[in-house]
Amino acid sequence: MFLKENFTAEHISRLRAETKSDPSILERTVFAFGLLEPIAKVGLPFIFKGGTSLLVMLNSPKRLSTDIDIIVNPNTDIDAYIEKAGKIFPFISVEENIRESSRNIEKRHFRFHFLSPRTGKDINVLLDVLFENNPYEDIVKYPIKNKFLLSDDNNLIVNVPNKNCILGDKLTAFAPHTTGILLGDGKELEVIKQLFDCWTLIQEMDDYNLVVKSYNRVSQIELEYRNLSISSSDCLKDTIDSCICIMGRGSVNSNDYESFSLGINAIKGHVFSERINGENACIYASEVMYLAACILTGKTVFRRITNPDEYRDVCLKISGMKKISSIRNTNPLSYAYMIKALQMLNDVGLYNESIL
Repeated sequence: MFLKENFTAEHISRLRAETKSDPSILERTVFAFGLLEPIAKVGLPFIFKGGTSLLVMLNSPKRLSTDIDIIVNPNTDIDAYIEKAGKIFPFISVEENIRESSRNIEKRHFRFHFLSPRTGKDINVLLDVLFENNPYEDIVKYPIKNKFLLSDDNNLIVNVPNKNCILGDKLTAFAPHTTGILLGDGKELEVIKQLFDCWTLIQEMDDYNLVVKSYNRVSQIELEYRNLSISSSDCLKDTIDSCICIMGRGSVNSNDYESFSLGINAIKGHVFSERINGENACIYASEVMYLAACILTGKTVFRRITNPDEYRDVCLKISGMKKISSIRNTNPLSYAYMIKALQMLNDVGLYNESIL
């Protein structure tokens, strides 16, 4: 169980000194876990997913996350659970945040209020509840703990999708014109969070086939939610086009890149593991593009590139290639992943003539 000293200004200050992160984001991350524990304690049956779940499942998480996303079975009566959780320390009240949605999706949102130990102001963390049957192939039990929180080691247990399943889910979310968080809706930060989380999870991936199964299942669910008459292949192309745009750094689809750039700048305060800039975003995009290309071209094995020098002198005769080839010198491994992805796509008749 979490200790009360987690929710003090002194603890937030210590975390800020250790991570160099934005103290307001650190505070909301701590209180997000302060919310996860009460909803587990009151006995609500749920699956914990989303960006905050990475702070539980990964040994070396890389970014902060400030809300809680859960899935419950359809027709679950959650109101009594929510009411009870809202009365547990450190929260002072809870209210439903009712939103209109044009999508065919059953979802509810709740704001749990607390008094900021840093400022004394009323702040809240958001709980998003999706009513849906479990879409994941594998569910893992994790203790609710991470390096930001002090506990008595008597940790509650929460159900979390396997990291490979979450990667498949996250990949559907980084398709900003189809199944993902949409560009142009003031959600630039959320879009780049999906890119960063995909890249983070690729480093941890150990079951590519589980990623593919999760992607195929979740992408179909998202297409049904949105009433889109397209295929998961179209969504993967959306992801690939977005990665190419980011690697072009404004020279490919400049309007989209302007939005991506806003997100890249906004995410800096959320990432505590490394510096974030346009150059690093190219690295993330190249590996996410490669994963999307593997799935789109039907590969049954994900082969990591261990010798990028093999690709250093490869130049594909595709219109627009010069616009994304600058990473050849700045990051040879990223260039290798981009070239390999395009080679696979060319083999099935995609992007043969132009990437523009």
